Amino acid sequence: MSGKRAMNDNDYLSDFFEYAPVGFHIFGPDRKFIAVNQTELSMIGYGREEIIGKKTWSDLIVPEQKPFFEQHWAGLLEEGRAVNFEYTVVHKSGRHIDVVLNASARKDDSGRIINTRGSVLDITRRKQLEEEALNVKNIALGEILARFELEKKQVKKDMMANVEELVLPLLTKLKRRGTPYDRQNVQLLEDTLRDITSPFAGAISDRQWRLSPREIEICNMIRKGLSTKDISHLLNTSHRTVENHRNSIRKKLKIARKGVNLVSYLQDYLPAMSIA
Repeated sequence: MSGKRAMNDNDYLSDFFEYAPVGFHIFGPDRKFIAVNQTELSMIGYGREEIIGKKTWSDLIVPEQKPFFEQHWAGLLEEGRAVNFEYTVVHKSGRHIDVVLNASARKDDSGRIINTRGSVLDITRRKQLEEEALNVKNIALGEILARFELEKKQVKKDMMANVEELVLPLLTKLKRRGTPYDRQNVQLLEDTLRDITSPFAGAISDRQWRLSPREIEICNMIRKGLSTKDISHLLNTSHRTVENHRNSIRKKLKIARKGVNLVSYLQDYLPAMSIA
């Protein structure tokens, strides 16, 4: 009676090995298949006689993953386990199958490898769903960014319309009064308002330059062609202070001692670099 039960138990174990929901295999010390279940054979499209004693795992995966398998095998021999390694297996027909491999090593008393046991789970459908979900997210993100760009352009358009219609007419009236320096200051303010949304505004304010608010203000004046004397008068500061700021600006823009004209650099090169 017990013999019959043992036989049935063996049948159950054999059936479980062959037709489990995941692939099972055993590799010898030479890495070649010693045993493989029917589930894995169906997964890769080969017959048992084409696999046993003839192929290794490296023979079944895409070429670019072979170095990864070498590392995986070395780690398996050293640590005794390999957990959740993702591979792309090439089916006999040529199509690719994404799988997750888990394995353990069996060693003798001296630590030499006897064989390894591995399980293989087909995750191709899961990968496809993940890729589809990522594509949907990318499309949604693209739509959000496109909408953001449209809104940004509209904000710029509205802001410039307000400046043109409400602020500039007042500045035009102010330019008719006051001293020449007052008119120069108003003209500078008018030009600055027009340049708020220009490439220069974004370029000169970039954090990489580490320019202070005062240095940004002086950069804008230099770009408008104002001299050190004009700038010192407008800012009510000394000629030497403005020169110190100019030297600091050249250093931060990385053009100190290069013979680069600061006015030309601020008018042409910096905005062009920002656009690029």
